[in-house]
Amino acid sequence: MKIARRHVLGVGAVAGLTLMSAKIAAATPEDSAGPTSEPQDGWLDEGGHRHRIVFDTISAKGLGIGMNFATNFFLANQQGYGIAAGELSVVIVMRHASTAFAFNDAMWDKYGDYFVSHTEVFDPHTQARPRINLYRVQSNGAPLPNGKATLVELAQLGARFAVCAMAAANLAKSIAEDTQGKADSVLNELKANLIPQSVMAPAGIVAVNRAQEHGYTFSYCG
Repeated sequence: MKIARRHVLGVGAVAGLTLMSAKIAAATPEDSAGPTSEPQDGWLDEGGHRHRIVFDTISAKGLGIGMNFATNFFLANQQGYGIAAGELSVVIVMRHASTAFAFNDAMWDKYGDYFVSHTEVFDPHTQARPRINLYRVQSNGAPLPNGKATLVELAQLGARFAVCAMAAANLAKSIAEDTQGKADSVLNELKANLIPQSVMAPAGIVAVNRAQEHGYTFSYCG
């Protein structure tokens, strides 16, 4: 008996769809759900869920620029959309040469000479090596990249700071070699004196990656 060619093609299409359905059903969650969520990165989901953004900074200037952009992000969302700061999630990554600004005034008073060698930022009024974290306060007209934006005010708005553990370890090693101390002890001291709202990430570049996997849009600031 003759079988119509159209009927054969129809049977083939059904078989193909059946095979495809079987493959989809057999796929594991990892195959279809995208990147794996690591438990150590849970802090990225603790902020607001309405809108999320991460600012990546690798220099003192870049951090100042990122601080200004973050301030504008909070302000524009509030003024233009009526969205409160608590509904937003803002992360500023401090890595490479911006890492030293993740430490409080006590560390700048103690290790300011070493921090300056990485940041190349001097007190704008005295041109001396700073003994405080200059980005914690307004520059009062002095030519610093953060301008009126401060780490204190950003933390109060809910911004969080992802600090590169690798860069911090390099700072600690440099300090220990010059002071004949122990790098691990210096690193622990630095970790105990982070600015508020800080998280020590295994590496700054890892924080950049994980933030984007958690739905943050990305802004590179230099």
